[in-house]
Amino acid sequence: MKPPAKKPPAKTPPLKPPGALQRLVNALFVAEKSPKTAPVMGQKAADPRVELARLIRTIRARLDPKVVKLAEKIARKGPPTTDQERAMLSVELFLAQREDGGAFAAKLRAKLEKERGGPTKH
Repeated sequence: MKPPAKKPPAKTPPLKPPGALQRLVNALFVAEKSPKTAPVMGQKAADPRVELARLIRTIRARLDPKVVKLAEKIARKGPPTTDQERAMLSVELFLAQREDGGAFAAKLRAKLEKERGGPTKH
């Protein structure tokens, strides 16, 4: 009797080049184990904290400052827990995304003050 035929080894797909986050993780954790690290994007291996700070600055530069302000507020205060807080956050996000220089928000605030009979909190 013949032994069963061996299956050919499975082909593995080619690896994609690592993204920015993977390069950062590699720099943070692989650098501790091996003294020789691969250069990051054609440069000498730098301090991973400097690379992380550069990535954060790049991402923040692409975001709308109003949305960043709301994210910082949520980070300080925590996520909304009541329906009223969720509704207020939804309205704030909606108003932050408008590109009218705050005219719609001012009109909305004036209308709310007129209905309530006093200034609004926000």
